[in-house]
Amino acid sequence: MMRIYSTIALIVISLCLTSCLDKKPRAFFAEDGIIVGDAKKVGKEDVFIPISFKTQIVHSAQIFHDVEWAEKNGVIYITAIYNEPPFSKKIDYSGGIVLKKPKLQTYDLKYKDPNPGGGIHDISKIKMPKA
Repeated sequence: MMRIYSTIALIVISLCLTSCLDKKPRAFFAEDGIIVGDAKKVGKEDVFIPISFKTQIVHSAQIFHDVEWAEKNGVIYITAIYNEPPFSKKIDYSGGIVLKKPKLQTYDLKYKDPNPGGGIHDISKIKMPKA
């Protein structure tokens, strides 16, 4: 009887460990699968950059979660994060990123693969809206 409980516990722990947020590499998306809209002014100084994704491979267990991003020296790096089963749930994604008080008129947008030593892929240039 004790063996059954330990086996069940092991299965439950395995499921919990496999269900987490998963950062996807650029190859996960279709060639034109990262869609960037025109930057829009938000408030007095901030800018909203709309970003959406079309995946190369889609199945019901993959649910888009969020975008991890950082800006360094005029380059905005993004990485998409997906929820994986069994505890997947839909999160309200804002539809893009908010760049606080941009200092430049143009930024390069690049996709950064999550794996160590992963590649960085050019996506587009983003022009800031005129004041």
